[in-house]
Amino acid sequence: MKTFICTPERQNPLRVFGLLPYYDGEGFSKCHRAILEQIPRIAGLGARSCGGRICFRTNTKKLVLRMTLAHVCYDIGISTYGCSSADVYIGMRPNAKFVGLLNPPGDKREQSDVTAERIFYLNGDWQDVTIVLPRNETVTAFTAEIDDDAEIAEPTPYRNTRPVVFYGSSITEGGCPTRVGCNYVSLLSNRLNIDVINYGFSGNARGDLRFAEYILKSNPSIFVYDYDHNAPSPAELAATHEPFFRLIREARPDLPIIMMTRPDFGCDDAAERRPIVRRTYENALAAGDRLVRFIDGGTFFPPALVRDCSTDCCHPNDMGFHYMAEAVAPHILDFLEMGYL
Repeated sequence: MKTFICTPERQNPLRVFGLLPYYDGEGFSKCHRAILEQIPRIAGLGARSCGGRICFRTNTKKLVLRMTLAHVCYDIGISTYGCSSADVYIGMRPNAKFVGLLNPPGDKREQSDVTAERIFYLNGDWQDVTIVLPRNETVTAFTAEIDDDAEIAEPTPYRNTRPVVFYGSSITEGGCPTRVGCNYVSLLSNRLNIDVINYGFSGNARGDLRFAEYILKSNPSIFVYDYDHNAPSPAELAATHEPFFRLIREARPDLPIIMMTRPDFGCDDAAERRPIVRRTYENALAAGDRLVRFIDGGTFFPPALVRDCSTDCCHPNDMGFHYMAEAVAPHILDFLEMGYL
């Protein structure tokens, strides 16, 4: 069989989306070292491969995938399938089908340098392959093996040439569905055929202006943010939310921005936070801004199913993320159809 190696420095014909090289080639990460040094509390989270996808096309009948993880860590809210495994999809987006997991062995939790391997049997036609990388781990190596008489080519492009960028909490990051492809950012990427960057930071997305500047370097086509869950208090949310928006808006007056509040499962102070986010939106409208949208997280779920959409009355489960994706998709589609690609 023929082997193709994918590293931060070597991505042809396998292509990596949503991630950047991290620590001089030690692995795939969503953030550069410089911003992690500027905001130390996100250093470990920013080193994750969360939101990343490895994509290619092949006409092989036998496909062997191997993925090495820097660590396999325990997560109280998500199984190994949901936090340390990659989802494998076959077919062209938006009709790509989930065909199985690339998961580490069950006895490797809390260990380092763990390799996951799996064989997939295909029909030999040219097909796109998309591997959605784990939420909680850093991928340090990835290889694909194909039949000797088969070929690998670059993937079919996403519909947008610039990514849709998401910034938010552990929910944005992907907590807590049964597998990584079921979080709402991944669902939108597949269903709408869009490239995405997932800047979700569990407990640590707090509207830092330095990170707003960093987001601009990603050259987003659309920006979605919903970090209100991580603001330590409503007062701190009020102090950061509109300045965060203004910094991005002043730099990019042409950028569509979607403001969201967190999913509301009827807990703690969500009712206090929602008007703060809405005020930023209404102030933008009053200033003549027509590239802003507001989504109330309290409307994501059917009223009779609110608690059934959560794993712990805080994080959505698969059904909850489905409804979130359904609520966000029309707004992204509207902007894409307006030419914001």
